[in-house]
Amino acid sequence: MRSYHDIPPFFAPTNKLPDDPFGIHMIVETPRGTRHKFALNEELGIIEFSRTLPAGMTWPCDFGFIPQTKAGDGDPIDVALLIEEGTFSGCLVQARLVGMIGFIKNDEENNRLLAVPVTKRGAGSRWTEVRDLGDLSTRTIREIEAFLSQYNEFEGAKIELTGLKNRDAALEAVKTAVEAWKKEQA
Repeated sequence: MRSYHDIPPFFAPTNKLPDDPFGIHMIVETPRGTRHKFALNEELGIIEFSRTLPAGMTWPCDFGFIPQTKAGDGDPIDVALLIEEGTFSGCLVQARLVGMIGFIKNDEENNRLLAVPVTKRGAGSRWTEVRDLGDLSTRTIREIEAFLSQYNEFEGAKIELTGLKNRDAALEAVKTAVEAWKKEQA
């Protein structure tokens, strides 16, 4: 069985997937619509159950990570995938970065990348034309920010939203996290 660390962080164009400089591979940990939180157990190389959200709360989008990355908190870099229906834990998704929510948790930078699924050529979804934050509704972004705030406050974390950043900033964050991962592997 291959490890999640064997999956490259960026996807290459194929006859089915278009060339996209903001194209990433994402592994889903927690699918949209569930009350459960799942997380990668790096030692075992498997996604495991972590906890259950309070009654009335569900994940507003798929949450996961980009393989071969290490963010400032020591974990793979986090991604929120805007998608119509939740996928499943462990699902590999080709996605396009569209921006980032600046986020500090317990005095540590812990940004959330925002991405949309990339579909095969000719197939479409409501996210097909989304390229940058300006293509998203204010409501969509506010819902994700509200969820992140409520979820982390419930967990007892001290949080601060520091603003939205465009897809170029998101891509730079991924590149920095890839370099940090490579340095750790050397």
